[in-house]
Amino acid sequence: MIFQYSPFIIPLLLSAAITGILALISLRRRDDPVIPPFILMMAAITIWTGCYAVQLASADLPTNLLITAILYPAIVTTPVAWLLIVLCYTGYDHLLSRRNTALLFVVPAIVLALLYTNPFHKLYYTGYTPGTLAGAVVWDFTHGPFFWLQVAYAYLCIAVAFVLILQRFFTSPAIYRRQMVLMVLATGIPLSANILYVLDLNPFPGLDITPFMFAATGILMVVGILRFHLFTLAPVAYPLIFTAIEDAVIVLDRNDLVSDLNPAARKILRSGSRYPVGEPAGEVLPPDIAEFPACDGTGDGAVRHAVIAGNDGILRDYEITCRPILTGVGGYGGRLFMLRDVTERKKTRTAIERANRKLNLLSSITRHDMLNKLTALGGFLDMALVEKDPEIQRKYLVAMEKITRMFQTELEFTRDYQDLGIHEPVWQDVEKLVRAKAELLPAQGVRVESEIRPAGLEIFADLLLEKVFYNLIDNALRYGGEAMTEIRVSSRKENRELVIVFADNGMGIPAAEKSRIFTKGFGKNTGLGLFLSQEILSITGITITENGEPGKGARFVITVPEGMYR
Repeated sequence: MIFQYSPFIIPLLLSAAITGILALISLRRRDDPVIPPFILMMAAITIWTGCYAVQLASADLPTNLLITAILYPAIVTTPVAWLLIVLCYTGYDHLLSRRNTALLFVVPAIVLALLYTNPFHKLYYTGYTPGTLAGAVVWDFTHGPFFWLQVAYAYLCIAVAFVLILQRFFTSPAIYRRQMVLMVLATGIPLSANILYVLDLNPFPGLDITPFMFAATGILMVVGILRFHLFTLAPVAYPLIFTAIEDAVIVLDRNDLVSDLNPAARKILRSGSRYPVGEPAGEVLPPDIAEFPACDGTGDGAVRHAVIAGNDGILRDYEITCRPILTGVGGYGGRLFMLRDVTERKKTRTAIERANRKLNLLSSITRHDMLNKLTALGGFLDMALVEKDPEIQRKYLVAMEKITRMFQTELEFTRDYQDLGIHEPVWQDVEKLVRAKAELLPAQGVRVESEIRPAGLEIFADLLLEKVFYNLIDNALRYGGEAMTEIRVSSRKENRELVIVFADNGMGIPAAEKSRIFTKGFGKNTGLGLFLSQEILSITGITITENGEPGKGARFVITVPEGMYR
C-alpha cells in the first residue's frame, strides 16, 4: 500500500465519527422496531465513509480495489436500510417478516457477486483511470452495465421510501411533518451528491462526494432525535387503524363510486362483489347504504338504523353514520359511512325490557296470591279462636299450616326469580351447563348423554339459564319412574333456528297435563320449576314446549331463534 495525504480524509473521518456514534448510542433502544434498521444504516454509512477515507489515503490501484471490495457491502446495504427505516416509521413493520426482509437483500447480494467476479467479466467496472486532486492520486472507476443494476435498485428503494413518507406527510400533525422533512433532507442531500457522481457531473472528477454528505445526514438525524423526538414519537399508521377498526368504514367519491373500504365492510357486500373499489355503490353495497340520502354530517339525517344481511346470510342491526368528505378548498369530495354493529346491544336492551315486564307481572301475580293466602289465613285464625270443638279447631290449624308452607314456597320462588333480568344476557356453552348440572344431582343409575353439536355451541340467554337445565334434569329424575335409564340432550338446526331436545325414556307426561305444565303453581312439587324455566328462556326470545309420548318419556323442545346461537 502506498500512503498519501489528501485534505479530504479528515472531513470523511469526522463524518464517520458522527454516524458511528449515532449507531452506538441507538443500541440502547434496539427493542424499538425502527431502531435496528437505523443502526444498520448508520453502521453501513460509517463503514462506507471510513473505508473511502482509507481509499483516498492510498495511491496504488490494488489497495483501492481491495478497499472497494470491503466497503461495497455497506454501499448496497444503505438504501435498503433506509427503506426498512421508513417502513417501520410509517407503520408497515408488520410487512417485514424474515422472508420479506431477506428478499430486499437479494439484489444487493447479486450486485456483490458481480463486483467480486468483475476481474473475469469486466462488466461492473470496465476500467480504472488515475488522476490527481489536491495533490493526491484519485482513481476514477469506469462504470460497466452491471453497475447500473445497483444504481437502479438503490434509487428504487429510496424512491419507495419517499413515496411512503409523502403519503403520511399530509395527514400527520405538525411535529411528525417536521420529522419527515428532516428525514427527507438527511437522505436527499447525499442522494443528490450521489446522482452528480454517477452522472459525472460533480466538480471534482473521480471523487465520490456522497460520503462527505453523510455528515449532513448525521447532523440532521441528531437534530431530529434531540429536538423533534425522531423515532421516539412516531406517527400511527392510518392504514393500520383503518384495517383494524371493528366498525365497517366505506368511502364513496363524489360520483358515488366505492373509493375504499376496510375488512369489516367487506362482510356486508352483496354476494359476488369481490373487488368493489371503483364500482358504483348501487351495484356492490346494500340498498340502505347505496340509497342513503345526501348527508351534511349534522342532524338526525346523518344517522340511520338498518338491518343488513352479511355475506354469511345472517341479519344484523347496524347504526349507520354518514359524513361528508370535503376537499382542501371546501368543495364536496364524497361521503364516508361508518356502520356500527349494534346487534348485541339491541338484543341486550330487548332482553332487559322483556325481563322488566316479566318481573312487574310476576310481582303483581305474587302480591295477589299472597294477599289471598293472608285473607284465608286470617279467616281460619278467626274461626279457630271462636271454635270450641277441638277436632274442628285442629282442622283449622292444619289448614293454616298448609297456607304457611305455601307462603314458604312462594318466598323461595321469589328468591330464585329475583335475579331474573338483573344481569345482561350472555353467551353460554350449552354442553358445559348440561354436564355441570347433571353432576350436581343424584343420577341413581340414569345416564345423561349429551349430543350437542358442534362442540362449543353457545346460546344468548339470561344468566339463570343454568336453572333451566337443572330443573329439566331434576324433574326427569323425580318423576321419570324406576324404569327410566337415560336422559339425552341433543341439538340440530331447523329452518335457520337451533333446536335443543331434552328427552328421557321414563314415564312421560300424561296427555291431560301437557297444556298446564308451564303454568305457575301446577305440578307435584312446587309447581314453579317449569314456569320459571319458560320465563328465563323467553327473555331472549327462546321458547320451550313438551311433545313427548305418555308412557315413553318426556321430550322438551327448546327453540332458539336465529342470531341467538353461535
